[in-house]
Amino acid sequence: NTAVLSSAILLTLAGMMLHIHFVKVDHESLLVIGSLGIQVSSSYASGREVTTFIEMSKIKDIVINEAVYLHQIIYYLCVLLKEPSEPNEVSSVVTLFQDFPDGRIIVPPGGVKLKNQREEEA
Repeated sequence: NTAVLSSAILLTLAGMMLHIHFVKVDHESLLVIGSLGIQVSSSYASGREVTTFIEMSKIKDIVINEAVYLHQIIYYLCVLLKEPSEPNEVSSVVTLFQDFPDGRIIVPPGGVKLKNQREEEA
C-alpha cells in the first residue's frame, strides 16, 4: 500500500515538474524589425527560454484571429506564413502568444498603430 502511494506521489511530482518546464509560460516578448522579421521569445517558469525568428520574406500577414472556446470567444495574435511555391497561399499559421491573460487580446478602442522607427528619428 505504501509503495503504491509513494509511486503515485513521485509520479505526480514528476508530472508537475514537466508541466513547469514545458508548459507553464512565465513571460513572452515580441520584437518586430520591419526589414528583417519577427522574433518571439518565451520564458518558462523553470527558467528555460525559447526564441523563434520568422523572416519577413516568409510572412504573408499578421492578424488577430478569433476562436470559440466553450461559451466565450477568444482572440489571439497570429502570423500567416506564405507557401514558398505559391505566394498567394497560406502555408501555416503561427500563434504568437501562448499564454495571454484570460486568453484574450486587449485592443484599445482606437486600434493599434505601429510606427516606423525611421519616422520617429526624422
